[in-house]
Amino acid sequence: MRKTGHRTPRPDGRRSAEVLALPPGRELPSGTGTWIVDGLVKTMPGLRMRELFALRRDMLAEAEYIVVGVDRERDRAVSLLTSRWAELPSGRRCLHVMVQFVGDAYRHGSVFGESWSAHFARLLADGRPFPEVIALKTYNPVVHCAMAAFSGHPDITLYPDLAGRPGSGAAPLAAEVAGALAPGAPFDPVRGVLRGIGRPVDLYRERPMSYAPEANAYFAANAAPGDRVLCLLHVPTRAGADSILSALGVPLPSGRV
Repeated sequence: MRKTGHRTPRPDGRRSAEVLALPPGRELPSGTGTWIVDGLVKTMPGLRMRELFALRRDMLAEAEYIVVGVDRERDRAVSLLTSRWAELPSGRRCLHVMVQFVGDAYRHGSVFGESWSAHFARLLADGRPFPEVIALKTYNPVVHCAMAAFSGHPDITLYPDLAGRPGSGAAPLAAEVAGALAPGAPFDPVRGVLRGIGRPVDLYRERPMSYAPEANAYFAANAAPGDRVLCLLHVPTRAGADSILSALGVPLPSGRV
């Protein structure tokens, strides 16, 4: 099994989580998938995690990149990041992030950033170019806040723009991405909402909240429990891509186009 990883220390200095890049879903042993789901069920009791993976087996089975955080003391998966490439009619390179979870007791540490670092390091090591579009569907405003943290470079566009500023030009791209990731689903390009695609509808036992009041208000006003907000980063330049890789501590590749 191909895997790379390093440990994430807790604030008290004890080593608590090791971030591993696993093989693609088609190569992942079924027992490993079961072990991952069992760990997430235990570390995120506020989500109906077992029901989610029963309905959405593709989030592991069809993933091209899988990164998991492991608590070695408990032999338990405590975080999961999976993604796959999506075909867009325009030919833009789009990475579809299918899962991004971090267990309750492991948040506000370095597991999240190290997971993304391992993810992009594996992607680049496989010879793939940095994606022009990074997209995901979520009910959680924390996810939008996390993406916003990587949108500071002037070449990067974040969608949706919660401030409602006109002129970003992202709505047509968002509609294209929505059609590729959720074919036939009702989509509101102004608000970025895909209606009624959430499975299970009651995945979250209560509405998730972020540290950003504007994000919480936006999701509460626009997304019902069965809806998902399409969030994306448009990264059309190498300078924008390099800014994300640098923020994650990923060595910049040479000769990349």
